[in-house]
Amino acid sequence: MKKLFFLLTMFLLVGSFTKTQVELPRISPNASVSETIGYTIVTVNYCRPAVKERKIWDGLVPFNKVWRTGANEATTIQFTTDVTVEGNKVPAGRYSLFTIPEENDWTVILNKTDKQWGAFNYKEADDLLRFKVKPVKGNFTERLQFTFANITDSSADLVLNWENLQVSFKIEADVLGQAYIKIKEAIAAMPDRWQNYIEGANFAYENGVYLDEALQWVDKALSFGQNYTPYFVKAKLLFKQNKYKDALNALDKCREVGRTDKNWDTFVSQVDLLEKQIKNKMN
Repeated sequence: MKKLFFLLTMFLLVGSFTKTQVELPRISPNASVSETIGYTIVTVNYCRPAVKERKIWDGLVPFNKVWRTGANEATTIQFTTDVTVEGNKVPAGRYSLFTIPEENDWTVILNKTDKQWGAFNYKEADDLLRFKVKPVKGNFTERLQFTFANITDSSADLVLNWENLQVSFKIEADVLGQAYIKIKEAIAAMPDRWQNYIEGANFAYENGVYLDEALQWVDKALSFGQNYTPYFVKAKLLFKQNKYKDALNALDKCREVGRTDKNWDTFVSQVDLLEKQIKNKMN
């Protein structure tokens, strides 16, 4: 009986100890950074080791060995749509982001196994992609940090800074192609909404793409009834195609219809400006 009481007491003490263990902050804390490129969200999850006056390159991080590109769990990178990374097609998904640091070149690796501790179970056979980048000197950064730079409507550079070193690579998304699909889907879903055709046509004008089809969208919008906005967008598209006389004719029609609209006074300055731009090109 005494033995049973002793075992029960020890069990309770161990259970109590387990529940009350001190939870200390990670030496290399978790971090995450995201950027939206068009419709694409790029997210990097990683841990941030510190320099702490140590030799980092070819020291704490050996050269010519696969590195987790951070600390603790392997760093991951996720794309919500298909992208191009340094000119290489990459399907939407989440990947481990390994690197092989060298003095003059780094190898960047996207590995299809996205949940790993460090690089201990890394398998080259699971690599989706490998490519080379050049390290450059950067501003001193005590804790490893990922950021995005050189952000445009369709691309961004993912930048790694640690100690006095910086490496980066370019990520691109087919925003124009994705937008085209979205426009076509919206038109198919609501074929009687004339605004969908105009929104798509205006996007085509702003980006100088699929202009001929955009003119067809405008004509479809006009088939629903008289409105000055489709004529204005049509004039812009024709202007983009250097069809100046046709563009002026579309503007004349825009004015004819617009004068009877209660919102015309707030819009007419845009028509005047476009007309001036067209006539300047004709001179």
